[in-house]
Amino acid sequence: MTTPRGEDARLGDPARDTDLPWVSVRPDTATLKGPLLKGAPLIAIAALRVGLLMAKGRGTSQGSGTAGLVIGVLAVAVPVLGAVALCALRWANAGILLEDGVLTIRNRWNRAVLHAPVSDLTGVHTVRAPADGPHQSRIVLTSRTGAPVLLDPRLWDADALRDLWRHLQLPHQDHGFLPWPLMKRTFPGIDTPWRHVHTVQFALLAVVGTLAYLALIVNLPFLL
Repeated sequence: MTTPRGEDARLGDPARDTDLPWVSVRPDTATLKGPLLKGAPLIAIAALRVGLLMAKGRGTSQGSGTAGLVIGVLAVAVPVLGAVALCALRWANAGILLEDGVLTIRNRWNRAVLHAPVSDLTGVHTVRAPADGPHQSRIVLTSRTGAPVLLDPRLWDADALRDLWRHLQLPHQDHGFLPWPLMKRTFPGIDTPWRHVHTVQFALLAVVGTLAYLALIVNLPFLL
């Protein structure tokens, strides 16, 4: 994990805001691109197998010929293309920019989730979030005027992010593990991922959505 400077860092001073350098932190898509590239052969084989199964049929199930082949391949390809599109949107729009003493953070939809002078920033906090898997480390950036911003350091260029913390020289505090309700109380107004906070609802929606998608794909060749 990329960590900011230690406890001896100082708050931003308006007089020195304009003296701060220009720093740009770009998204690091390796955590998303790597699994996709490694899994590409398996995805291609799965798409072909599903397409052939829908084209030829199985047992008493009648195949749907060429239409089934095309739809079966697309059934696997569309979710993968969706993930690629989200990754491309993040690379094109997301970013952290320190310019003229103002820090701006944009998400994949090009929306500025933080736009504040460095003198308004109050601290950088490291937390361990109740997320699935080993990648629990998160960074919370707080300011006087805006809502706290939650960052996943894995998704940003590590060297540029480290350079940003060095130039900002903000106070750093490690909060350890914080469950989502406690994190919301510790950082009022923070925007937390819905899928992590409401894991049961997300799992149910994922199951229902997957079943609905499979039902649509299986019956689509006969509806056309």
